[in-house]
Amino acid sequence: MKILQPKPFYFDNGPKAVLLLHSFSGTSNDMRLLGRFLERNNYSAYAPMFAGHGTSEPLDILEQGSPEKWWQQTQAAIQFLQEKQKTKIYVFGLSLGAIFATKALEEIPFVAAGGVFGSPLGSRGFKGIRSAFLTYAKKVYSIQQDLTDIEIDSKMRIVSSKIDAKLTEIRKTSVDVTNQLAEIKRPYFIGQGTSDKLVNPEAAPKVASAVKTSQLHLYNAGHVLTINHAHHQLESDVLNFLENN
Repeated sequence: MKILQPKPFYFDNGPKAVLLLHSFSGTSNDMRLLGRFLERNNYSAYAPMFAGHGTSEPLDILEQGSPEKWWQQTQAAIQFLQEKQKTKIYVFGLSLGAIFATKALEEIPFVAAGGVFGSPLGSRGFKGIRSAFLTYAKKVYSIQQDLTDIEIDSKMRIVSSKIDAKLTEIRKTSVDVTNQLAEIKRPYFIGQGTSDKLVNPEAAPKVASAVKTSQLHLYNAGHVLTINHAHHQLESDVLNFLENN
């Protein structure tokens, strides 16, 4: 089976631009519905791909990606939109991307506003994310017809041996960003699914109380709000947020 590799997208439609950062086991595809919606409503939308992502080898994420690289890519993406002479730049992130969207609001003055969906900020443990990544890796390997069961098991053992160190790196960055939440003075959108199994939904209200400029939106949904059944409501709420900020 040939697996179509996801690609970054840039929908250029208007002087205001929204940067969309994807999740740990995700790709820019998770942001495509929201990106197209924003494009239809006269916003430019840019979703880059984090290092290690979008390949048919899950180990690439653990071996090629790092919080330092992903932060550099976030900064480069914002610079790209500046070079496109966008008059306003907003940054939103899903899960892993939420960490860097928030860091951008803490550290980059010309980001107008932004927010997070299914954010790990304030969550104590990453067990759900670990489990989800292993499930994702097994699924990716299973649809590669040239791999035997023994080869899949061998690859899964390597993934399992390497993921904890990567999650420790991500958690450290998440804690550092969480500790700086009070620095955010610009409008901050928080979208959280109440039945999220990957991050603790109870962390979102705590983050909202730490960021005085925040707007908390709760959805009766799971983790990936940009593509699950809550996505229409999320899109409407994000557009309303953008129009008012």
